[in-house]
Amino acid sequence: MNNGYRWLRDFRLWRLGATLAFAAAFFYADAILAEEFSEPAVFASRNGTLDLLIIAKPRPIPSISFVPPNGSAVNPMGWVYEICPRPASGEQCSLGASTVADYGGARLALQQGDTLKIHFVNRLPKLDPLKVAHANGHGSNLVLNPTNLHTHGLIVPARAPTRSDPTFGDFVFVSVYNPANGEPVSEGAHAHSQTAMDSVDYRIDIPKNHPSGLFWFHPHVHGLALNQVSSGLAGIITIGSTGDYAKNDVTGARFPEANVRHLIFKDLQVLAAGTVQFENGSANVANGETLHQQDPDFCKQYPIGQESRQGFCPGADNSGDEGNNYTGGKWYFTVNGKQFPNIKVTSSAGEIWRLTNASGNISYDLQLVDDATNKPLVMQLVAIDGVSISLPQDAEIDAVVRLAGAKFKIARCPKNFASARPPRVCVSELVMMPSSRAEALVASPHQRAATLKTLGLTMGSGDSWPAVDLARVLFAPSGAPGQSEPLVSVAGEAQSIAQANGVFSTPMLGARAEPLPPGCKALLPGHRRRIFFGLEKLTEDDTFALGYEEVDAHGIPVPGTQRPVARFDPTHPIVCLPLGARQTPVHEIWELVQLSTENHNFHIHQTKFRPVSAQGVVQDNLPLGVATPDASIRDQVMNDQSGVCSIEQWRSGHCASMPVVLDIPFSQLGDFVYHCHILEHEDGGMMARIRVVPSPY
Repeated sequence: MNNGYRWLRDFRLWRLGATLAFAAAFFYADAILAEEFSEPAVFASRNGTLDLLIIAKPRPIPSISFVPPNGSAVNPMGWVYEICPRPASGEQCSLGASTVADYGGARLALQQGDTLKIHFVNRLPKLDPLKVAHANGHGSNLVLNPTNLHTHGLIVPARAPTRSDPTFGDFVFVSVYNPANGEPVSEGAHAHSQTAMDSVDYRIDIPKNHPSGLFWFHPHVHGLALNQVSSGLAGIITIGSTGDYAKNDVTGARFPEANVRHLIFKDLQVLAAGTVQFENGSANVANGETLHQQDPDFCKQYPIGQESRQGFCPGADNSGDEGNNYTGGKWYFTVNGKQFPNIKVTSSAGEIWRLTNASGNISYDLQLVDDATNKPLVMQLVAIDGVSISLPQDAEIDAVVRLAGAKFKIARCPKNFASARPPRVCVSELVMMPSSRAEALVASPHQRAATLKTLGLTMGSGDSWPAVDLARVLFAPSGAPGQSEPLVSVAGEAQSIAQANGVFSTPMLGARAEPLPPGCKALLPGHRRRIFFGLEKLTEDDTFALGYEEVDAHGIPVPGTQRPVARFDPTHPIVCLPLGARQTPVHEIWELVQLSTENHNFHIHQTKFRPVSAQGVVQDNLPLGVATPDASIRDQVMNDQSGVCSIEQWRSGHCASMPVVLDIPFSQLGDFVYHCHILEHEDGGMMARIRVVPSPY
C-alpha cells in the first residue's frame, strides 16, 4: 500500500467519532469572548524594493489572557518580529503605525523582480540552560539565544557574504547574537555557523520568473529552531497576487484581492507555576511562562466530558506516566495571533484562504465543519506550498492525493463542474504538517455557521496532536440563495515553472564557470541519491538523523558513497553537485526511505520538487509514511530500537517502506540544507548540508 494512503488510513483510526458531535453541541458555549478576524499587517514593496528593519525581541501577547489557578490574569511572553521601514540610521523602530510587533505575524508583500532588504537585529533574552534541550556539548552557545532568518520556499540563492558584498542571501549558516547575553565561546571545527554580533544585513533578489504564491520566514539556528518558532517568531511572504493564477470561471477576471484571507496558525504552551522536568533537569516555572521546548503530551488528544476547546486545550497531568503535571496550564492555538476568532464570509463568489502552518512541531488535520449537519464543507484546492496546481487535461482526480503525499482528502466537486478540463480539485480535509501552506476557495451559497477545526492527528507510533476548534465561521453571502457553489479556474504554475522560461529552466544569473571543488560531481546518467530517515543510535529515541548513498541505474548502491545514519554535521556537505552546462538548472532523482514508524516531513531549501510519476503538483515539504517491520523483528524494533528500523533490516525486506521518489531541480547556488521540518527532529539532528556550485563549462 502507498505510504501516503497508509498514513491517511492509520491516523483516521485514531480519531474518536464523538469528538465532532461534542464540538458542534458546545459550539456556542461562552468559553471565551471571540475577537473578529483581522489580516496580518502588510509591508509592501515600492519601486522594486522592500527595505526593512526587523528586530527579534520578547513581547507580552495582548490577545492571550492566561488565568492560572489561584492567580491573576497574565499575558504570556512571546517572541516577536518588530518590523518597520528601515530608518535612516540606528537600530530602533519608532513608535507609531509604521511599526508592527505582532505575535500573530506580519506579511511581506513582494513582486517578481523585487529586492528584499532586511537589517536584522537580535534582542532576544538569554535562556536558562536547564530549559534548552541541546545546550550540552557543542551546543553551549545556545543559551545565549542566537537567531537568524530563513525565507522558506523562496527559490533564491543561498548566498554567503563576500568582501565586495557583505550582505547575506537566504543563508542559514549564520548565528546572530545579542551582545547583552554575553560573548559566544569558540567552537572551532564544530561551529554550526558563522558568528555575528548584534545584527546582519540580508539582500534577497526575487527572480523575475519566480512563481506567485505564499511563502514564510522564520529562524533557522540549529538546536533552537523549535524554541524560537514555538515562541512566535514567524511571518509570511507573498509573491505577486492570487489573481495571477486564480480567475473567475465564467468571465476570466482575476480573483479580487479583497476576497483573499491569510490565516497563520501558531500554537503556544503556557504553564502554571510549579516544577517541570526538562531534558537537562528539573526547574521552577512561573505563572504564564511559555514552554519553549514543547511537549506533545501537554494536553489530552481529545476533549474529556464537558470540556470546551475553543482555541485551546487544557494542560494534563502526566506525572503518573513519568511525565509532567501541566494541570492549570493551557495550550493555545491561534489564527493570526487570536484565540478562536470570528470569520464572516459575505461574498457570494467565496474567498480564497491562504493557510500557513507556522507551528514548530504540530500537524493540523483541518476541516471546515457545518454546525447544523456536522459534515465538512467542500473547498476547491488552488495551490500547495506557494505554487498553484496545474493538472494535465486528462488527470485522474483520484490520483491527485498521491501527488501531494496524502495532504488532503478528495471530495466531489459541484455537478456543474464535473466535466471541467483541466479538472478542478475539491477537498474536504487538509493535512498540514509543519511549514506546509495551502490555498483553497471557501464558499457557501447559503447562510450557515461553521467551525474551522483541527481534528486531532497521530503521527504513526510518534506524537499525538490534539483536536481543537480554531475559528468560528459565518457564511452570509450577498448573492441569491440556492445558486451553485462557485469555483475558480486555476492558471497553475506547477508545470510552467519547469518549462522554457520558468525558474527551473533558465540559466542562473551571475553564475560563471569554475573548476569543480574536490569530491563534487554530477550524478551519472540513471543514478539517484537515496536518503534514509532514522536514528543515529537506535537505543536513543532523540538521536534523529539522516543516512545517504548513491545508487546506480539498477538500484545498486555505488561503492564508497554510503554514509551511515548520522546526526547533522554542519561542517561537511553530504551532497555536492554542479549546475548544468551554461549554468542551467539540473534535475536529480532522489529516493526517500523512511526507517521510522513515526512520520517525518521532508523539506529542502532553495527549490521545489514533485513525485517522478506525476505532474501538476510541486511542493517544498512532503509527509513521509511509516515503516512497517514484519513479525520477525516487530518486537525488537518497537521495544529495543525506539520504533526505528536499521538500514540492514530494510534491505533484507523485514522492514517494509516503499521509497518516495522525487524529481528535484537545482537552479540556485550556495550551501543550504534538507531536513525533517518537524523542528524537534531537525534540532535533534535530522538535517544535512548540500552545496550547489557553478558548472565548469
